[in-house]
Amino acid sequence: MRELLPLLPVLEQYKADSRLIVHLKSEVRNLSGILQSIQEELGAFDYEELQHRVLLLEARLHACLQKL
Repeated sequence: MRELLPLLPVLEQYKADSRLIVHLKSEVRNLSGILQSIQEELGAFDYEELQHRVLLLEARLHACLQKL
């Protein structure tokens, strides 16, 4: 039993770390849900879609400038 005494603080720290990990997982889940809601509100464009839209707008701008 004496050999196990030094392990008790390690076990307690492990339990505390496990609880913290469970809490952080819950926070990440909540944050993911919030971010998903924001993304849905903003139209959920990915980077390639936005880049394509920028290129189209630039082309339209250049066409307008040519007419002027």
